[in-house]
Amino acid sequence: MSFRAIFFDIDGTLLGRDKRMPPSTLHALKKARENGVLLFVATGRVTPMTYFLRDYFDFDGFAAMTGQYCFDKNGKVLHTLAIDPEDIRLLMQLQKEDPFPCLIAEGRECFAATPAKQIEDHFLRHNLPSPPVYDISRADRHEVYQLMVYDPEIYLPRILPLKHVRITHAVGYCYDILPQNGGKQIGIPAMAAYYGIRNDEILVFGDGPNDVDMLRDVGFGVAMGNGCAKAKAAANYVTTDVDDDGIYRALKELGVI
Repeated sequence: MSFRAIFFDIDGTLLGRDKRMPPSTLHALKKARENGVLLFVATGRVTPMTYFLRDYFDFDGFAAMTGQYCFDKNGKVLHTLAIDPEDIRLLMQLQKEDPFPCLIAEGRECFAATPAKQIEDHFLRHNLPSPPVYDISRADRHEVYQLMVYDPEIYLPRILPLKHVRITHAVGYCYDILPQNGGKQIGIPAMAAYYGIRNDEILVFGDGPNDVDMLRDVGFGVAMGNGCAKAKAAANYVTTDVDDDGIYRALKELGVI
């Protein structure tokens, strides 16, 4: 197998339990770069929550918001897939009737559908300012790529009236709402095609429920040893735990480094 591009999830894949990148992972990234492989991030995080990775490594690009908003390291947008504006209008009508904590993510800007401590705390954990409240007039001028519903065991049913979306998640405290035909498995091949890279030349790493489609349908899928059961079942290969040199071991085993 000859891989020209690798896409990595962030939490539980690039970052260990201490929310830091293991030294062996950074070493592996540098070796893969030396061997001419393009290296990307594929994450459910909203765009502002990806920028810190540049302090670790100069990635070639990012497939943010579960693949709905993809851009290269210079900020050039390579692929987008937006939520139907009618669903955004319906969301805001639902918020007007009975508010619940929901984040609205455009390309590089995020908004709270209503003021909520859950959203403030989430952004504070990432050393980011709390997002402003969304103005519905933006719906006709700015595309929305992902919604995030907090405390899903309580509030997820509020999203069910939206007609053109699908639900996934990486963590338990908030769920991601995507376009119905969206996901990492759509954004990654579209992004790779910009570089002339075929599906069989792509290697992907992930660990969570929102990585399952990617691990199954995109290139060659590697699940982390700490990954969920569904991620492992969908992957072509299961490596060791993120904190047990999982990325380094897999890249070595697969002949990338």
